[in-house]
Amino acid sequence: HRALKSRRRLPITTGMSELADAEAAGHAASTAQAGAMAEPLALGPPEAVEGWSSIKLELSALLLDGRPDARWFEALEALTQRMRTLARRDFDAALYLLLQDAAHGERPYSAHHALLCALVCEVCADWFEWPASEIDAVVRAALTMNLSMAVVQDALAQQDEPPSDEQRGQIEGHAQRSAAMLAEGGMSDALCIEVVRRHHDARDAGTDPAQRLAHLLRRVDQYTAKLSRRASRDAVSPAIAARDTCLDADGKPDTVGMAMLRKLGLYPPGSFVRLANGDFGVV
Repeated sequence: HRALKSRRRLPITTGMSELADAEAAGHAASTAQAGAMAEPLALGPPEAVEGWSSIKLELSALLLDGRPDARWFEALEALTQRMRTLARRDFDAALYLLLQDAAHGERPYSAHHALLCALVCEVCADWFEWPASEIDAVVRAALTMNLSMAVVQDALAQQDEPPSDEQRGQIEGHAQRSAAMLAEGGMSDALCIEVVRRHHDARDAGTDPAQRLAHLLRRVDQYTAKLSRRASRDAVSPAIAARDTCLDADGKPDTVGMAMLRKLGLYPPGSFVRLANGDFGVV
């Protein structure tokens, strides 16, 4: 199981010392880990753009189809393996493309958000050194957690007004409905189904694997959603997203927040930053 890793030292230009300390500590760990691994084959920009665009469109078609069966799961598994292989070849490129698209309100939102969540969940779960079966489960859960409301999710990303009563009804209970669709369709990964069922309300890590994975997914879901532009609001900066989702009540990164900061940094590839001279740049 090859770990996803970032090869760049990301800039720190914020006064949030606890976040900066966590990000800096992560760099040392990532550097040591990277030295013990063979570098994957380089991924050229055209191949990266084409690869991620293709995966995104295929995932969107699966989510909008919304009728899981044996063939559906086969297609999802094949897509998942392609996604993970592409990310392992150049994780920075994956983050760059997905975060750039997120900042510009990329369509289809549901598939784009699912991919970003899956990638971040995988690197965090890998950092925790969780078993491969658990990492597989949380990646699948990230891709399918919003299966029951993919159409609504895409619509909400493009509308200025608040959700209608009908849309709110789709949002409420979507986790349970998505889990039921996966189970009824014949998904064999029971842990994934349970993570999907719990992800929306998993406010603590609990003690069992399903709760621990669901809590990670919930936090990553919140973090990546803040980085995505919608018609009703702009994306926030990664540093603000980290402040809002990675710190505990005392203003320090908790366990999940620490993992996210160590694996992504304050400004992941694809982030817009203001330079010391006042100019804007992109990481």
